[in-house]
Amino acid sequence: MSLTIMVIAVAFHYWSLGQLLNYLPSRDEQHQHFLRPVLVLLLLVSVHLVVIMGFAVGLYFLSLTSGAGQLEGGLEQNFMDFFYHSAVTYSTLGMSEMPQGHLKFMTALESLTGIILLTWSATFYYSVMGRGPESQ
Repeated sequence: MSLTIMVIAVAFHYWSLGQLLNYLPSRDEQHQHFLRPVLVLLLLVSVHLVVIMGFAVGLYFLSLTSGAGQLEGGLEQNFMDFFYHSAVTYSTLGMSEMPQGHLKFMTALESLTGIILLTWSATFYYSVMGRGPESQ
């Protein structure tokens, strides 16, 4: 399940960046609205929130149904705890509850996926925002 979520996350991210690129103005367009960078950032954040949600659902589902583990720390083990854990893990902040059991593997894959996709998004953002009329 962990690998499946990771592959889906990468494919979704790739598709999302392609769609975003299709809607952005071409390099030849002279006028760029000042809200364009903000809009691109908000869309990228939305893409990452969807991926984080996917990992949280996977962690929560595995914890409830298969007994693959749970989060330490005496938490209620509700969905918001898993969402928080997923967001902190994905962003590679790493200040979250330590998972027990097989959830450790999914957490490790999520962290790896997060650093790759966040770097990919940053590269995409800087390359798209650097677009402008070609120098003459």
